[in-house]
Amino acid sequence: MNTPDPSESTREQQEPKSPGHVSPWTEDDARATAPRVSSALDDPPRGASLFEVFRNRFIAGLVTIVPIVMTVWAVTVILGLTEQAFGGVIRKPVREFLASVNLPTQLTDTLVVFFSLFVAIITIVAVGYLSRFFLVRRVISLGEAIVTRVPFIKFFYGWPKEVISTLAQKREGTKRVVMVEYPRKGVWVLAYATGEIRMKPENKTLVTVFLPTTPNPTSGFLLLVPADEVRDVNVAVEDAVRLIISAGILAPRKVSTAPFTGLEHAPQLPPPVSLTPPDNTGTFPDSSAR
Repeated sequence: MNTPDPSESTREQQEPKSPGHVSPWTEDDARATAPRVSSALDDPPRGASLFEVFRNRFIAGLVTIVPIVMTVWAVTVILGLTEQAFGGVIRKPVREFLASVNLPTQLTDTLVVFFSLFVAIITIVAVGYLSRFFLVRRVISLGEAIVTRVPFIKFFYGWPKEVISTLAQKREGTKRVVMVEYPRKGVWVLAYATGEIRMKPENKTLVTVFLPTTPNPTSGFLLLVPADEVRDVNVAVEDAVRLIISAGILAPRKVSTAPFTGLEHAPQLPPPVSLTPPDNTGTFPDSSAR
């Protein structure tokens, strides 16, 4: 009977892997990537003090209420702005309509708000449709040329247009989580690769990398990093945001990296790791399902 040579397994463990090598992604790896943190909505452990119970319940209440309040506030602001813009035109026809169908005039304010929102949406869609025509585009271009020559006004006109145009683009792979060494060699940070620039005559590719700050990922730094110094990492964009906002509390225990392959090519990596906390049963989600 042949017995396996222990030295062979040792050589396999010590054998260096090629940069493009992808190790098999097992269920144990999926469990290892999930951070062992408890949720604020979980029950406190047995023997917890009264203060710990109160703190958990308070945090659970904040987690539940704050998103609802923010959503209601945002909807109220949007409805208020549309009512201010179109309410004066719509109020009289709505009041006459209610009188003609014998409905109480107290509904006027409510209907004006919703009709204003409807008119605003239709107006935006109509402007977008008309902007397809050559003559309308010429008129818009002429107006933009005049506005952008005014020093103070061009700022307030230019940057919202650039932001909306950039966010509306649907280019595949234009936003990918990567790792770069910053601010010095040996210190790694998570960032987003957003574009590529060809530098001549050096014939080198630079990757435009957005490095977000903690805990506010909407601010950060724009770096131009050589492509050979960027590493792909199997962390999803949404989970990277959660990791940054939590200041590393929701951090995976294990990630896989590979040389950056360019935004036009998918990285040769295992499925993204999961940053979902364990559920009440103590089990960890399978990241391969993501």
